[in-house]
Amino acid sequence: VGWVVAPEPFMPDLVAVSLANVVVPVGIAQDAVAIALERSATTLPAYRAELQARRDTVCAELSGLPVGVPAGGWSLLLSVSDFGIDGATMSKRLLEQNVCATAMAGWGERHGAQYIRFVFANEPVARLKGLGARVRAALRA
Repeated sequence: VGWVVAPEPFMPDLVAVSLANVVVPVGIAQDAVAIALERSATTLPAYRAELQARRDTVCAELSGLPVGVPAGGWSLLLSVSDFGIDGATMSKRLLEQNVCATAMAGWGERHGAQYIRFVFANEPVARLKGLGARVRAALRA
């Protein structure tokens, strides 16, 4: 399948969307980035410690399951193919357990579909507790 070229009247709309999605946010964010960089020596250690606590909680909850433990970051992957399902199926099962996880199909040509991703960046430790029981229930479903 080749690219479909939009008729000429749609081009201004495409330019406006491109500017709104790329140029404008960058301009708006410049002052915020400068302040964040100036304050990072005092704010970054606590943020890093919080992310590590969240990661450690998720890893403890998923102990014994095939999880990739990140050295840093804000998310991790769980391989579900050993359980005879793909990430899309697991993602749907998890929603029934009130857990949102991203199916990774399309994120890797050969292996993406076998994973789901848990993003812990915005979840406090208290909310992450109990995740293991919900994941195991979804795996049994």
